[in-house]
Amino acid sequence: MNNIKRISLMTAIFLTVALVSSSVGAGVIPINGTIAGSESDAPFPDPAEGFYVNGSVTSTDTELGPFTMFYSAPVEFAFLGMPNTGGSRLIDANGDSILTWSLANTAGSCANGDLHVVSRDTIVGGTGRYAGARGSFTTDRCVNLVTGETSGTISGTIVVRGR
Repeated sequence: MNNIKRISLMTAIFLTVALVSSSVGAGVIPINGTIAGSESDAPFPDPAEGFYVNGSVTSTDTELGPFTMFYSAPVEFAFLGMPNTGGSRLIDANGDSILTWSLANTAGSCANGDLHVVSRDTIVGGTGRYAGARGSFTTDRCVNLVTGETSGTISGTIVVRGR
């Protein structure tokens, strides 16, 4: 085999590997499991107007693998009963993250008297293997307003481009 054919064959192999490896990890990742964590509230400058919710939950039982989700949202008393907007960031065990925009509603009380919160998150991007990710998920959880403990479920899908 002459050198030109050898170089052409090696180039073809390299390009094939590069193209195949760019699609590794592409597809839909279901995210269904349980979450547990805690949140805290910080009052607005005028506490009569509302407060900020800051929290974090972890999960180890999803196809996404173990992750921690951090979230934050303002709660304005004038708009109670209406969806609150906020955002969240899920960080997986590798440090890659998913960024979201969320709408949260209080849905009454849980069976044990805790506050029932349902949040619908739209994935707007991410880092690492989640760069350019899209999709959505829902968290359905109960929050103990005295201790800040929260737990519930997470379900949805993440659409990744792959590398």
